[in-house]
Amino acid sequence: MSFFKQPKPRRFHHEPIYYDEHHDRVNRIEERARKELGLEKNKEFNPEDIRGAFTGNVKRKLDHKRSGLFSVLSSNTGAILVIILVLLLVWIYLSR
Repeated sequence: MSFFKQPKPRRFHHEPIYYDEHHDRVNRIEERARKELGLEKNKEFNPEDIRGAFTGNVKRKLDHKRSGLFSVLSSNTGAILVIILVLLLVWIYLSR
């Protein structure tokens, strides 16, 4: 095995085990007949149809999460305020 003449990798060849050619042919004929009769709209993939769908849902979910009653105070801020309040009460109690 030389450095300049590398062997080519084996090509991938997959023969499906369960494939019914007749069933596939009948489905294609039925689909073409539906398109010709106008019963089914053309369902070709168009990336513009789904562009931004996932990020839009995430933004909407985050906005919904932030719109609650405790949106101003996060859990860390609330804990800090409780600790300060407890320390203030202890200081007042001990100063009397």
